[in-house]
Formats: sequence, C-alpha cells, structure tokens
Amino acid sequence: MKVKLFFTVIFILIVVHSFAQILITGKLLTEDQKPIANVTVSYKKIGSAALLGFSKSDGGGTFKLTVKVTDVDSVQLDFNHLSYAKRSVHVVNASANYAYILKGEVRKIQEVKVADVPVYNRKDTINYDVASFTGKQDRVIADIIKKLPGIEMRGGQILYQGEPIQQYRVNGLDMMGGRYGLINQNLPAEAVLKVQILENHQPIKMLDKLVFSNRATLNLQLKKFTTTGTGKIGLGATPALWDANITPMSFAKTFQTLNSFQTNNVGDDVSQQLKPFYSGTGYFAARSRFSDGPSYLSIREVATPGFDQKKWLDNQIFLVSSNMIQKLKNGLEVKGNFSYFHDNRKRQGTTMTQYFTSDEVISNQEVVDNSYGVDELNIGVFVEKNESNVYFNNSTNYRKRWNNSVGNILFNENTPIHQDKNFSDEAFLNSFSLGRFIGKQLVNVTSKIEWHNTPQRLSVNPGQFESLINVGKPYDRMGQIVRFKSFNFENGLSLSRKIKRWTFSPSVNLNYNNSKLNSHIEVQDQDDIRVLDTGYFNDMNNEQLQLRLALQIGKEVRKFRYSFNLPFSQYYYNVKQQGIQRMKNEFRSSWNPSASVSYVLNGKNSIGTNLSGGRNFGGLDNFYNGYIISQYRSIQKYDVRLLKNEDLSTGIHYEYKNTLKANFANLGYHYTKSWRDYMFSTVLDSLGRSTTSINNQDAQSLHQGIRGGLSKFFIGVKTIAKLNGSLNWRVSDYLLNEALVKQHVNSQSFTFELINSSSSMISGDYRVSMGRTHNQLAGGLSNELLYNNHFFNLVFAPHDRHLITMSNSLYGNNVKAQKSQYFMDATYRFRLTHWRTDLELTGTNLLNNKNYLQQFSSDYELVQSYFELRPRQFLISMRFKI
Repeated sequence: MKVKLFFTVIFILIVVHSFAQILITGKLLTEDQKPIANVTVSYKKIGSAALLGFSKSDGGGTFKLTVKVTDVDSVQLDFNHLSYAKRSVHVVNASANYAYILKGEVRKIQEVKVADVPVYNRKDTINYDVASFTGKQDRVIADIIKKLPGIEMRGGQILYQGEPIQQYRVNGLDMMGGRYGLINQNLPAEAVLKVQILENHQPIKMLDKLVFSNRATLNLQLKKFTTTGTGKIGLGATPALWDANITPMSFAKTFQTLNSFQTNNVGDDVSQQLKPFYSGTGYFAARSRFSDGPSYLSIREVATPGFDQKKWLDNQIFLVSSNMIQKLKNGLEVKGNFSYFHDNRKRQGTTMTQYFTSDEVISNQEVVDNSYGVDELNIGVFVEKNESNVYFNNSTNYRKRWNNSVGNILFNENTPIHQDKNFSDEAFLNSFSLGRFIGKQLVNVTSKIEWHNTPQRLSVNPGQFESLINVGKPYDRMGQIVRFKSFNFENGLSLSRKIKRWTFSPSVNLNYNNSKLNSHIEVQDQDDIRVLDTGYFNDMNNEQLQLRLALQIGKEVRKFRYSFNLPFSQYYYNVKQQGIQRMKNEFRSSWNPSASVSYVLNGKNSIGTNLSGGRNFGGLDNFYNGYIISQYRSIQKYDVRLLKNEDLSTGIHYEYKNTLKANFANLGYHYTKSWRDYMFSTVLDSLGRSTTSINNQDAQSLHQGIRGGLSKFFIGVKTIAKLNGSLNWRVSDYLLNEALVKQHVNSQSFTFELINSSSSMISGDYRVSMGRTHNQLAGGLSNELLYNNHFFNLVFAPHDRHLITMSNSLYGNNVKAQKSQYFMDATYRFRLTHWRTDLELTGTNLLNNKNYLQQFSSDYELVQSYFELRPRQFLISMRFKI
C-alpha cells in the first residue's frame, strides 16, 4: 500500500512537470512607442496578494510569462519599473499576445539597511542577524543558534528544517570537522555578525555544477578577524565544587586555532563538546570517523533521568583540547587536533524490574552503587585541497578509550553482588581521497585503513548461572575475558560525468574485513581457579571480502531533482571457530536500489519523496557458539551463520520557508518494513537472568512515523515561537521462553517553545514538552508511559550591570509513586564593565530534591528506577571574555 502511495506521488509530480502550460507574451512600450527593457512582469490570481510567477522584458520590450494556474478564468498581470508608473491589467487565462503602454514616472524607494533585517535570503543563503536575537543573558553563540527560527539543537547537534547540518564553518573554514560543540559553547556571541545557512550546499567545489546537494551548511560570519574566547573560574559548596574553563580561540583570514582547558565537578559533561556530528566532506570523500570497537561486557546500571544532566550527574572531569587549521597559498588546508579527557563518575539508585512472560511475571529489586573511570585520547592530522579542478584529502587519526568500572548491587535486599569491568579500545584510521578531471571525466580514488584492538574483562562475585556453568553449585567468582581485533581495508574508484542535464557516476569498491574474537570464562571457588572448556570459550576468525558495483544517476531540470542509486554487492566469507572451518568460500549477493525526487514549487515551498529497499547480511560480530557472559544477569551464545535482513522504506517530506517574515515549517512521513530470517530468542530463569541465542525463525518489523515543525519570529514583539511534534508506530516479533510475541509500541511527542525579548528589563522563555508511549507486553499485558514537562526562565535586568535569572522546571509523569517534581535555580550576575567580566552567584536545586523516579519498558521488561540527584549547591564564579 505504501509503495503504491510512493509511485502515486512520483506520477503526480511527473504529470505536473509535463502538463501543457499557458504562455502569455507581449510587448511593453513608452508613450512614444519605444520598447522598455527590464520591466518586471508578474502574475497572480485576481484579488489575491500571493505572487505566482514573474519574468522580465528584454531589450526589445518583449516578455514571456508561463502561467501554471488552471483553476481560474482570468489572472492579473502587474508591470513594475522604477522609471515608469505601476500598471495592472486583467487578462484571460489562456495563451495570447498583448501590447501595453507604460507612462513615465520616477519613483523613490525607501532606504533599507540589510543589517536591520533579522532574517533575509540571498540566493541559497539564509542570513540571521545575531544582534536581533541576542538578549542580555546570552553569552556564547549556542545561546543564539538554539533560538533561530528554522533551526533546532538536540543534545548539542544542530538541525535545519529537521535535518542535521553537514558542515559547521567559521568565516568559511571548517576547523573542527564535526566536533563543533567546542566552538558553539565557547565562542562569544558578540563576536559573531551573522549566522548563515547555506541551503543545497555542495562542499566539494569540483561537484558544484555536477552533483546537486540537498544538505545545509552552517557558517558563522564574524564581525572581524579576531582573537577571542571565554574563561570561567568558579568555587562553591555543598559539597566542595569547582568549575574552570579557559578556551582561547583565534580567527584570522587563513589561520584559525582553538585551545581549551576545562575541569569541573558541577555535573557538566564537557566531553560532549568533543562529540563528532559528521565526518568526511561530501559526495566521494572516504569516511574519516572511527567505528566503535564492540563492547561485549557491561556492569548493571541504574537508568539515568531523562532531563537536564546537571541536576543528576555526579562526576569530576578534566579536559584538554588543541585544534588548528592553516590555509596555504597553494589551496591546501592543514588541520590538526589533540584532545584528552578523564572523568570519574558515580551513580547510585534503585531499580525494580518486572519481566513479563506468557506464563508468569518475575519481579526483582537491585540497589545500585557504581563508579566509573573514563578516559579518551584523540590525535588527528587532516590535509585537504578543495579546488574547482582538484580535490584531495588525507586524514590520519589515532584514538584510545579505556575505562574501569566498579559496581556494587544489593539484590532483592539480601544478596550483595560485586562487579568489576575493564575495557579499552585502541584504534588507528587513515582515510584518503583524490579527485581529478581527465578531460570532462571526473575520476575519484578513495582508500581507507582501520585497525582496532579491544580487550575487555568482567569479574562478578559471587558467581552466577550456577546450573549452567558450575553443575548447580554456588561458587565465589566468575570472570569473562574477551579479546577482539579487527582490520579493514577499503578501496574505491568512481567516475562522474554530466551529459546534458544528466549526471552519471559509476563506481567500484573492493573492501576487506578481518576480525578475531577470543574469549574464555574463569570460575573460582575459594583458591581453585579453572577455565571452562568446550561450549564456554571462543576462538573465532572471520574474513569478509566485498565487491561493490554502483551507478548513481542524477538529473536537475527546472524545479525538479531526480536521484537514483543502483548498488550491487557480492560478498565472500570465510569463518573459523574453535579451529573448525564453519564457512568456507561462501558467496552472497545483495541489491539495494534507492530513488528520490524533489520538486521546488516556488521560492517558499518544496516537496520530496524517496524509496529504497534491498537485502543485507550481517552478524559477523555474533559468530560465536561459546557462551559469553555480557552482564552478571545475562549470558548468550550464537550459532555460526549469516543473518539476512531485507527492508523496504519510503517517505515524503515537505518544507516551507518565508525568510522575509521569518516563517519556517517542515512535515515528513516515513514507512519502513523489515524481514529477517532469524529471531533472537531469550530464556528467563526464576530470578530474571537471561540466556540469549539465535533461532532460525522468520521475523518481521514495521515502523512508520510522522514528524513536523513550525517556527516563526514575530518581529514587532521580538518573540520566537517553535512547535515540533512526532507520531510513531512500531510492531516487531521476538521470542521469549520459546513463545512468539508481537510487540506493539505507539508513541507521540510534542514540544512548544516561546522566547520573548521585547523588553530591555524583563525577558524570558517558556517550553512545554509532552509525550506518551504505549507498549503491549507479553501475556496480553500493556503499559502506558506519560510525561509532561514545563520549563520557564525569567530574566530581570534592572540595570545595565545587574542581571537576575530565575530558572524553573516541572517534571511530571504517570508513575503513581512519583509526584511531579519542581526544580528552581537562580543566578545573579554583576557586570564589571571596565574589565568585561561577569561575577556570578548561582544556586541550583534550591528546593533540594533528593531523588527521581522514572519508568520505562522494553520487549519484555517494565523498569522503575529511583535515581539520586545532586544536592542543593551554590557556586561563585568569574566569567570573562578572552
């Protein structure tokens, strides 16, 4: 049914495109019968203010106007020229030729300063004037960006019209390569003149007129080339608190640098500022972001609250980062980055879990007291040349992550359990891409090498799964040791050529992957330590070779854009497990075509649709038939075989923008259906401990959803309104205690936000976030989760040097044992104008809320978790601009 909908939309768009159009022609003359050039000729429905199309008269005074309106008998033509009087006429809505005389008249136009307009559009660039959106409480550019109509920020990620941006630039240079949080959270807002959105931006200059893009790039235009940055030093209680941040940055014409030192224990996870939100630079750039080495082991945790992290995160973090970019005279850009952070975290709470099977409900309680030591080191060097005749980039990166986690659990009020986990992931990545024109043929070569070494260990005391691994007898300790290594080598060659309006891009890739997994289980009873034998250890070596052939086709004609991608892959597998050849020279093939069409109705409206489908094979990381204890309550093993997934996906998306009135809107629908030739089968024991394996049984899942957003800037009252919402439906199959269960999940979410700064003395913002999730569980049971959260911030500025901010938040849900929780924070700021420094006194959690109860569900679980919050605290700090 959904496929028919897709093809119906495609048919309608093509019919609209090819429909016979009405052509009105004519000639414009002066009173003495001389032709008039450069007259703007537009048309609209009679009595309507909406302009539907326009053209201009040529040197001979003639004009041609294509009329696409078919539901009226007559239309209005308007003639405009600064040297002649305006004239409007009504004509029959049919192809015809006319002649009109315009009377001479010199008209004055009122001077308009672009800088005074909050939002305006030039070609494909939307400009936001930062000063128009800045309030007295705003300090860094992130405070401004999250207000802008048409733009959202979700967890630090920036989206335009509901889609993530593809690049974040400052004065045209992308120094951070996706890790733009460091700039966003530390660049003073007063240093920025404009925030620009480059729509349909093609970041690779060679492809600018060859391959169209529907992605957006964000650029910050600074007021001048400058050295700037932010600094903060703060001390407080209770408990003893500190918060320090020194982040200088420099932006010259061809050189930029940013260095940051940050440390705090106030609940601010500044490591999120290093999170990459994109990698590579576009169409044929090789991937330059690390994949994650698999983590097979974990300690049992208590779920964290789904609200402001600073209210509950108990950590002590230290971060240092150094970044630079230099643009050389020959067009080369050289980037370097170094970052390291260490974070000690504590997490305490209580989890009550109900496991729903078709036969019974299993309940247990866990009192959790965990601590974590998290470290990460990143070093990278990037060289790029991006010119109209050549594209070259090479990225070399090294990363190491390691952490030590300790967990103490009191199980069902009488059984203490101790967990100890060690994990590290060391990785190296080199990514290379070169593009050149040979005649009119664009040739691109890519290559990538990636290596991972990921050892990990989990120890649990006392030992668990007695009946499975110790013949039913209690024992002191169980230990799981895992060593994982992988090597990837990917190479590609692609060609691109434009023939009339069509762009053809065939490509071939040869990719090799090798991974090794070794694991074993130790059992200790008093001083006796033994390693379990067959069925409890893994010695796996798998190899995969992929030959991928693809043809991408694109066409851009008038207001239509067509894109087709036709990839075919041939896979070759070899797998050894415990020294036995489980798969030998096995071949599989996949075919994953996709297509999209977009249509620009006019300068304000556009619509697009897409369709994709195909087959994929996976599961190589699960190719082990010896047990692995992933958590003290979970153990699994999988039979060696390839897992097949087939899917069909389609969607439609609409966008509206009126930059003159600062109105933005988007609406989208997506539909995905998947088929699998396997199911994960879970068996629960009487204590809720799970054993997972793969069952050779077909399964299906269906997911469909609607999302949309509206935003508007009411210029007269300096108020921004934003509305976002989503509806989702999902159905999937799973096996629990050998019974087939269909899970049905329906969810709805809604967010509304108002930001007002009409008064110089009082300003504020209000946001409400509401949602519902209904989950049908096994045995005919169901669960409904509701949340209703409100946020109100009020800013008083009684004097230029004094600022008081009151932050209020109310969190509500339908958990009977949890009343709605109200939080209040306050900040007093005193401005030392001569030193350009702020003195701040901040009080958080003034009502001293102790804990928070939340509820959530999964395939067969209903979980309630009590989480301990940060206590009431006060911080005195000095914040300054560097």
